[in-house]
Amino acid sequence: MTPMPDCCTLDDSAVEVARVMLQRDVGVVPIVESQDSRRLLGVVTDRDLVLRVMAEGLDPNEVVSMRDVMSDPVITCGAKDELASVEKLMKEHHVHRIVVIDDQRSVVGIVAVVDVARTLDEERVGDTVKGIIR
Repeated sequence: MTPMPDCCTLDDSAVEVARVMLQRDVGVVPIVESQDSRRLLGVVTDRDLVLRVMAEGLDPNEVVSMRDVMSDPVITCGAKDELASVEKLMKEHHVHRIVVIDDQRSVVGIVAVVDVARTLDEERVGDTVKGIIR
């Protein structure tokens, strides 16, 4: 997993979220209650920005609440969850990324399909990717 990913809050603008994506070379940013608690509220993906901001003709500088942009609910797992259960969640929910949370729902990491793929043999990687994209 990617530990302690950068997060944004509901008060951050679409431009600020996009800048985090650019600076960190990521396609998802967790939206948290506060930077101190890191309690997960949702996520904003690059696709969310395109579909809910750009395609709607909204000015990204004017979109100051991520509540209308973020995806929620978010598929999550715990830091101690087995790889097989994370892989199963990805397939069941057709998601490429899963936010890792602790017992207080604070963001501690993100597992991407590429993280899972690095641990699997070629045949299983293919099965996992097919399961996700269905």
